[in-house]
Amino acid sequence: MLIKKIQSIHFFPVKGMQGFEKEKCILEKNKLIKNDRQFALIQIPKQRTSYSTPWLPKAHFKQLVNKPTLAKISLKLLTTNPLILKIDKNEEQYNLTDYDGRDVFAKKVGELSSPEKKINLSLIEAEKGGLSDTRDQWISIGATASAEELINVFQLDRSYFRFRLNLWITTNYPFEEFSWIGRRGKIGDAELEFLSPVGRCNAINLSAETGQSTNEPLPQKMRSYFGHSNLGVFARVIKTGTVHRDDQLILA
Repeated sequence: MLIKKIQSIHFFPVKGMQGFEKEKCILEKNKLIKNDRQFALIQIPKQRTSYSTPWLPKAHFKQLVNKPTLAKISLKLLTTNPLILKIDKNEEQYNLTDYDGRDVFAKKVGELSSPEKKINLSLIEAEKGGLSDTRDQWISIGATASAEELINVFQLDRSYFRFRLNLWITTNYPFEEFSWIGRRGKIGDAELEFLSPVGRCNAINLSAETGQSTNEPLPQKMRSYFGHSNLGVFARVIKTGTVHRDDQLILA
Protein backbone atom coordinates (compact mmCIF):
# COMPACT_ATOMS: atom_id res chain seq x y z
CA MET A 1 0.00 0.00 0.00
CA LEU A 2 1.24 3.51 -0.90
CA ILE A 3 -0.10 6.71 0.71
CA LYS A 4 0.42 10.15 -0.78
CA LYS A 5 -1.01 13.57 0.11
CA ILE A 6 -2.99 15.79 -2.25
CA GLN A 7 -1.21 19.07 -2.96
CA SER A 8 -4.00 20.84 -4.89
CA ILE A 9 -7.14 20.41 -7.02
CA HIS A 10 -7.42 22.32 -10.31
CA PHE A 11 -10.12 22.79 -12.92
CA PHE A 12 -10.30 24.72 -16.20
CA PRO A 13 -13.84 25.89 -17.03
CA VAL A 14 -12.95 27.30 -20.48
CA LYS A 15 -10.68 25.05 -22.53
CA GLY A 16 -7.35 26.76 -23.23
CA MET A 17 -7.87 29.51 -20.66
CA GLN A 18 -6.92 30.05 -17.05
CA GLY A 19 -7.50 27.39 -14.42
CA PHE A 20 -8.57 27.71 -10.80
CA GLU A 21 -8.02 25.90 -7.53
CA LYS A 22 -10.71 24.10 -5.52
CA GLU A 23 -10.78 23.21 -1.84
CA LYS A 24 -12.91 20.16 -2.62
CA CYS A 25 -14.68 18.51 -5.53
CA ILE A 26 -16.96 15.60 -6.31
CA LEU A 27 -15.42 12.96 -8.54
CA GLU A 28 -18.26 11.26 -10.41
CA LYS A 29 -17.98 7.84 -11.98
CA ASN A 30 -16.78 8.05 -15.60
CA LYS A 31 -16.86 11.87 -15.56
CA LEU A 32 -14.53 14.84 -15.39
CA ILE A 33 -14.45 17.20 -12.42
CA LYS A 34 -17.58 19.37 -12.55
CA ASN A 35 -17.11 22.45 -14.78
CA ASP A 36 -13.75 21.18 -16.09
CA ARG A 37 -13.45 22.00 -19.83
CA GLN A 38 -17.20 22.63 -19.78
CA PHE A 39 -16.81 25.39 -22.36
CA ALA A 40 -14.59 26.04 -25.38
CA LEU A 41 -14.10 28.85 -27.86
CA ILE A 42 -14.78 28.43 -31.56
CA GLN A 43 -14.47 30.81 -34.48
CA ILE A 44 -17.83 31.03 -36.21
CA PRO A 45 -19.41 32.69 -39.22
CA LYS A 46 -21.65 35.67 -38.57
CA GLN A 47 -24.70 33.49 -38.02
CA ARG A 48 -24.65 31.30 -34.91
CA THR A 49 -25.70 27.67 -35.32
CA SER A 50 -25.62 26.27 -31.77
CA TYR A 51 -24.62 26.94 -28.16
CA SER A 52 -23.55 23.34 -27.51
CA THR A 53 -21.54 20.57 -29.11
CA PRO A 54 -20.83 16.88 -28.69
CA TRP A 55 -17.22 15.97 -28.00
CA LEU A 56 -14.83 17.06 -30.75
CA PRO A 57 -11.01 16.88 -31.11
CA LYS A 58 -9.18 19.92 -29.81
CA ALA A 59 -8.33 21.13 -33.33
CA HIS A 60 -11.94 22.33 -33.62
CA PHE A 61 -11.46 24.85 -30.79
CA LYS A 62 -9.40 27.93 -30.09
CA GLN A 63 -6.95 26.87 -27.39
CA LEU A 64 -3.34 27.36 -26.42
CA VAL A 65 -1.81 25.31 -29.22
CA ASN A 66 -3.41 27.38 -31.99
CA LYS A 67 -4.21 30.57 -30.03
CA PRO A 68 -1.37 31.18 -27.53
CA THR A 69 -2.52 34.75 -26.82
CA LEU A 70 -5.35 33.24 -24.73
CA ALA A 71 -2.73 32.66 -22.02
CA LYS A 72 -2.31 36.41 -21.60
CA ILE A 73 -5.95 36.90 -20.53
CA SER A 74 -6.19 36.81 -16.75
CA LEU A 75 -9.51 35.54 -15.33
CA LYS A 76 -11.05 35.62 -11.88
CA LEU A 77 -13.55 33.05 -10.69
CA LEU A 78 -16.43 34.66 -8.80
CA THR A 79 -18.81 31.71 -8.33
CA THR A 80 -19.08 28.16 -9.67
CA ASN A 81 -22.87 27.80 -9.36
CA PRO A 82 -23.75 29.68 -11.47
CA LEU A 83 -20.39 29.84 -13.23
CA ILE A 84 -19.44 33.52 -13.23
CA LEU A 85 -16.06 34.82 -14.41
CA LYS A 86 -14.45 38.20 -14.55
CA ILE A 87 -11.63 39.34 -16.81
CA ASP A 88 -8.85 41.11 -14.92
CA LYS A 89 -8.95 44.93 -15.22
CA ASN A 90 -12.50 44.69 -16.58
CA GLU A 91 -15.38 45.37 -14.19
CA GLU A 92 -17.96 43.38 -16.13
CA GLN A 93 -19.02 39.97 -14.80
CA TYR A 94 -19.81 37.14 -17.21
CA ASN A 95 -22.41 34.54 -16.27
CA LEU A 96 -21.54 31.59 -18.50
CA THR A 97 -24.80 29.82 -17.67
CA ASP A 98 -26.57 32.63 -19.54
CA TYR A 99 -26.45 32.71 -23.36
CA ASP A 100 -26.12 36.50 -23.50
CA GLY A 101 -23.33 36.34 -20.91
CA ARG A 102 -21.48 33.81 -23.06
CA ASP A 103 -21.77 36.01 -26.14
CA VAL A 104 -20.40 39.08 -24.36
CA PHE A 105 -17.57 37.05 -22.80
CA ALA A 106 -16.57 35.50 -26.15
CA LYS A 107 -16.62 38.89 -27.85
CA LYS A 108 -14.35 40.38 -25.19
CA VAL A 109 -11.95 37.43 -25.36
CA GLY A 110 -11.80 37.86 -29.14
CA GLU A 111 -10.93 41.54 -28.75
CA LEU A 112 -8.23 40.89 -26.17
CA SER A 113 -6.66 37.87 -27.86
CA SER A 114 -6.65 39.37 -31.37
CA PRO A 115 -6.48 43.16 -31.00
CA GLU A 116 -4.93 43.55 -34.47
CA LYS A 117 -7.94 42.05 -36.21
CA LYS A 118 -11.46 41.23 -35.17
CA ILE A 119 -12.36 37.55 -35.00
CA ASN A 120 -15.84 36.29 -34.33
CA LEU A 121 -15.62 33.92 -31.37
CA SER A 122 -18.39 31.96 -29.72
CA LEU A 123 -18.39 30.17 -26.38
CA ILE A 124 -19.81 26.71 -26.78
CA GLU A 125 -20.74 24.18 -24.08
CA ALA A 126 -20.21 20.43 -24.02
CA GLU A 127 -23.50 18.61 -24.51
CA LYS A 128 -22.29 15.95 -22.10
CA GLY A 129 -19.31 15.93 -19.76
CA GLY A 130 -16.39 18.11 -20.79
CA LEU A 131 -14.33 18.95 -23.87
CA SER A 132 -11.08 17.36 -22.73
CA ASP A 133 -8.40 16.31 -25.22
CA THR A 134 -9.55 12.69 -25.05
CA ARG A 135 -13.05 11.47 -25.87
CA ASP A 136 -12.95 9.44 -22.66
CA GLN A 137 -13.96 11.44 -19.60
CA TRP A 138 -10.79 10.79 -17.64
CA ILE A 139 -9.36 13.06 -14.98
CA SER A 140 -5.64 13.91 -15.04
CA ILE A 141 -3.32 13.51 -12.08
CA GLY A 142 0.08 15.10 -11.68
CA ALA A 143 2.99 14.38 -9.35
CA THR A 144 4.77 17.31 -7.73
CA ALA A 145 8.28 15.84 -8.06
CA SER A 146 7.78 15.49 -11.82
CA ALA A 147 6.60 19.08 -12.18
CA GLU A 148 9.50 20.33 -10.05
CA GLU A 149 11.95 18.39 -12.22
CA LEU A 150 10.69 20.16 -15.35
CA ILE A 151 10.61 23.53 -13.60
CA ASN A 152 14.21 23.17 -12.42
CA VAL A 153 15.70 21.60 -15.55
CA PHE A 154 14.08 24.06 -17.98
CA GLN A 155 13.99 27.10 -15.65
CA LEU A 156 10.21 27.55 -15.74
CA ASP A 157 8.06 29.63 -13.42
CA ARG A 158 6.77 27.64 -10.47
CA SER A 159 3.04 27.57 -11.29
CA TYR A 160 1.66 24.07 -11.81
CA PHE A 161 -1.24 25.53 -13.80
CA ARG A 162 1.08 25.48 -16.84
CA PHE A 163 0.66 21.70 -16.95
CA ARG A 164 -3.19 21.82 -16.92
CA LEU A 165 -3.77 18.75 -14.74
CA ASN A 166 -6.61 18.21 -12.26
CA LEU A 167 -5.22 16.63 -9.09
CA TRP A 168 -1.68 17.17 -7.87
CA ILE A 169 -0.19 14.54 -5.57
CA THR A 170 2.85 15.20 -3.39
CA THR A 171 5.64 12.83 -4.48
CA ASN A 172 9.34 12.31 -3.83
CA TYR A 173 10.77 11.12 -7.15
CA PRO A 174 10.32 12.47 -10.70
CA PHE A 175 7.88 10.47 -12.85
CA GLU A 176 7.01 7.98 -10.14
CA GLU A 177 3.37 8.46 -11.18
CA PHE A 178 4.00 6.19 -14.16
CA SER A 179 4.38 3.28 -11.74
CA TRP A 180 0.75 3.80 -10.70
CA ILE A 181 -0.55 2.76 -14.12
CA GLY A 182 -2.59 -0.43 -13.89
CA ARG A 183 -3.29 0.11 -10.20
CA ARG A 184 -6.36 1.33 -8.32
CA GLY A 185 -6.48 4.02 -5.68
CA LYS A 186 -8.80 5.78 -3.27
CA ILE A 187 -9.02 9.50 -2.50
CA GLY A 188 -11.62 10.52 0.06
CA ASP A 189 -14.75 8.58 -0.86
CA ALA A 190 -13.80 8.27 -4.54
CA GLU A 191 -12.04 5.37 -6.20
CA LEU A 192 -9.88 5.54 -9.35
CA GLU A 193 -8.05 3.31 -11.75
CA PHE A 194 -4.85 4.64 -13.31
CA LEU A 195 -4.73 4.12 -17.05
CA SER A 196 -1.95 5.75 -19.08
CA PRO A 197 0.62 8.58 -19.14
CA VAL A 198 -0.48 12.04 -20.23
CA GLY A 199 1.44 12.86 -23.41
CA ARG A 200 2.15 16.58 -23.52
CA CYS A 201 1.57 18.97 -26.42
CA ASN A 202 2.86 22.49 -27.01
CA ALA A 203 0.22 24.02 -24.71
CA ILE A 204 2.69 23.57 -21.84
CA ASN A 205 5.12 25.93 -23.58
CA LEU A 206 3.05 28.80 -22.20
CA SER A 207 3.32 30.20 -18.70
CA ALA A 208 0.01 30.32 -16.84
CA GLU A 209 1.36 33.35 -14.96
CA THR A 210 2.58 35.56 -17.81
CA GLY A 211 1.49 33.94 -21.07
CA GLN A 212 5.13 33.93 -22.20
CA SER A 213 6.33 30.96 -24.26
CA THR A 214 9.50 28.92 -23.94
CA ASN A 215 12.10 29.56 -26.63
CA GLU A 216 11.89 25.96 -27.85
CA PRO A 217 8.91 23.57 -27.68
CA LEU A 218 8.92 22.03 -24.23
CA PRO A 219 7.74 18.55 -25.34
CA GLN A 220 10.68 18.42 -27.76
CA LYS A 221 13.09 19.43 -25.00
CA MET A 222 11.58 16.79 -22.71
CA ARG A 223 12.09 14.06 -25.31
CA SER A 224 15.71 15.11 -25.74
CA TYR A 225 16.41 15.29 -22.00
CA PHE A 226 14.17 12.59 -20.50
CA GLY A 227 13.52 10.34 -23.50
CA HIS A 228 9.76 11.03 -23.37
CA SER A 229 7.31 13.95 -23.25
CA ASN A 230 4.89 12.56 -20.67
CA LEU A 231 3.85 14.29 -17.46
CA GLY A 232 1.03 13.04 -15.24
CA VAL A 233 -1.33 10.11 -15.68
CA PHE A 234 -4.94 9.67 -16.74
CA ALA A 235 -7.33 8.03 -14.31
CA ARG A 236 -10.94 6.89 -14.60
CA VAL A 237 -13.28 7.46 -11.67
CA ILE A 238 -14.78 4.05 -10.85
CA LYS A 239 -16.65 5.08 -7.70
CA THR A 240 -18.20 8.49 -7.04
CA GLY A 241 -17.01 10.36 -3.98
CA THR A 242 -16.03 13.70 -2.48
CA VAL A 243 -12.37 14.71 -2.44
CA HIS A 244 -10.89 17.43 -0.21
CA ARG A 245 -7.52 19.08 -0.64
CA ASP A 246 -6.27 17.62 2.66
CA ASP A 247 -7.20 14.03 1.67
CA GLN A 248 -4.71 11.33 0.78
CA LEU A 249 -4.27 9.08 -2.23
CA ILE A 250 -4.13 5.47 -1.08
CA LEU A 251 -2.81 3.13 -3.77
CA ALA A 252 -3.52 -0.58 -3.55
